Amino acid sequence: MPRESLAANKPVKKKPATSPRKTPRRAVPTRKAPPDGERILATTDFSAQALPAVRYAMALGGKLGASVTLVHVVEPAAPLARMDSVVLARPDSEIAAMARLRLEEMARQEGQAVPRASSVVRTGTPFHEIVLIAEEREVDLIVIGTHGRTGLKRVWLGSTAERVVRHAPCPVLTVPTREHARRSSRPAPFRIAKILVPIDFSAISVDALPYASRLAVEFGASIVLLHVVKRFPIEGLLGAELVGQILVPTMLQAESDLERIAADLRQATGAKVSAVVRAGTPHEVICRVAKSSGADLVVLTTHGYTGLKHVWMGSTAERVVRHASCPVLAVRELAWRNP
Repeated sequence: MPRESLAANKPVKKKPATSPRKTPRRAVPTRKAPPDGERILATTDFSAQALPAVRYAMALGGKLGASVTLVHVVEPAAPLARMDSVVLARPDSEIAAMARLRLEEMARQEGQAVPRASSVVRTGTPFHEIVLIAEEREVDLIVIGTHGRTGLKRVWLGSTAERVVRHAPCPVLTVPTREHARRSSRPAPFRIAKILVPIDFSAISVDALPYASRLAVEFGASIVLLHVVKRFPIEGLLGAELVGQILVPTMLQAESDLERIAADLRQATGAKVSAVVRAGTPHEVICRVAKSSGADLVVLTTHGYTGLKHVWMGSTAERVVRHASCPVLAVRELAWRNP
């Protein structure tokens, strides 16, 4: 039965303001968390901006002993567009054949460190085909580059990475390309030394901890738990003194609750774990702390909203994917729990 229906049938009991927040179940992993690193799917459009994500997937696959499948999706040309250049246009089948050869060569060159590197070419809408292949092959992780479009350009063009995060049946690791584009063509050394994990104390948010824990153990990385106390525009009408009376106790309580989770995580994994509480807009604070702390990876959960619910509620995970300066691992809600 869904969590919402269970909550609706239970009376709500008010707790004293000073009572500690109940730590959600599964706050600390008690068993090896998926993905087991057996199958990674990496996407490419053959652009220079997509290459860092491919190399990231190969390096991660080599470390985890995973096979990596490279995917390229050929978008069919619109019929009206072909009428303007009918002489120069190539059939979709010919474009796909050329892409297949190119992708096979990329798999050979970049996949030397992984147990097995293969390639798949499909024709269709990129995000839809990527999700479909992930379902068909039961992959454990999708790695995809994000161009970080903002403003009107993002509104009109959208983001394949964000759509994959929203619809994928497995965790999605996005690698930002806008920073790499300004650097030299030499690949940056692969490292995961510090992992940032945003926690809002919900059962959903702690689903990220098993993934972060496994990566911390594999790479010898430290974990930074971050809780963001939301601030709202209406605070300006309340005055600094009243806001302080509300905000300070809330942050102190959050620090206590987050430190308790950090202590449990240290005991369970042996990793170095710290706790940080900040106030502000969640996605902005997450991106800012990730950059200022030198995090190599952000691991968070996403509700996977679609349709009107997504339009109205949006997604903190998608906003972090769009703006973060480091890779982001988005774990779909209930992605690994047993039914």
